[in-house]
Amino acid sequence: MSNFVKSVVMTLIAFFSVNYLTGNLEMSAALASIPLVLGLVGVMHNLAYSFAALCLVCAVAWFIAPLETKTAVRTEVQKTGITLTAR
Repeated sequence: MSNFVKSVVMTLIAFFSVNYLTGNLEMSAALASIPLVLGLVGVMHNLAYSFAALCLVCAVAWFIAPLETKTAVRTEVQKTGITLTAR
């Protein structure tokens, strides 16, 4: 598989994972551009793959977390003034 295809796949994984977690398209696009740029330039592939994998693992962990955990996290985060939009 070429570097272009790998970087596009990693970008899509990062984009949809961050979009699930944040619900913000601008943030998703900005963060997903990290693996795209690193992959297309041809430097630090391991960092790009690790970033996309971390996004995916976080999204899966949030998806399978019990409702009580999500409620507790939302309550603590909202005390800081930040609003969580993840489902």
